[in-house]
Amino acid sequence: MGYEALSEVLVSRLLEESNIGAFVRYEPVNIVCDSRTVPGCESGNFRAADEMLVPFERLHRAFKGRGLAQTMAGMDGPAERIAYTVDFVQSVTGLAGVGEYITMLTEMDALFLNEDRHTNNLAVIRNESTGAFRLCPAFDNGLSLLSDTHDYPMEADVYECISRVKAKPFDESFDEQMAAAEALYGPQLKCSFTRQNVEDALADLSEIYDGAMLERVRQCLFEQMRKYPIFWGN
Repeated sequence: MGYEALSEVLVSRLLEESNIGAFVRYEPVNIVCDSRTVPGCESGNFRAADEMLVPFERLHRAFKGRGLAQTMAGMDGPAERIAYTVDFVQSVTGLAGVGEYITMLTEMDALFLNEDRHTNNLAVIRNESTGAFRLCPAFDNGLSLLSDTHDYPMEADVYECISRVKAKPFDESFDEQMAAAEALYGPQLKCSFTRQNVEDALADLSEIYDGAMLERVRQCLFEQMRKYPIFWGN
């Protein structure tokens, strides 16, 4: 769609300087397709040999006979949707801390403008041998930082594009779903990366991506850091 791999790599590098312990680390790679080389990314396998990724959407369909997204569509607002999701996941998996996990993801998505946190990008991991569940590390942050250059063309104004990004899956407003989650389970995300960390990470990727893309990502990140100083404890 644009520069999804750049966003995956950059977000994962910045999360190294945060209190999020479980997230997928992405590294840049070149992908050869039809004699054309394009920049992409790869990650390690975050599942063990006997583990299966179970998205919330599929988990809900298995136990309730209908999708989670469809069920939440009939609810009044983000607080009801989040509380329902947390209660459901905890009841069928036996896991604790699901509310804090979801809150952290809503905060992370607000900071990085991830517009793709649908109910298949929320997941647990099930051990097929024991039946035990664990929370999935945060993954798939590719549609962040205005990476979809079809919806947000490179020549468009960055700040106007930022104003048009819509959140998922509990509300179209990043701030509304984040505020609802924090009211229920408390703030979670703490960051320690600086503007210099951003500059260093972008410089490291400058041989792969053109300057216009890197500059747009820089502007986007600095604006989001300005908007959410609370994640740095200010």
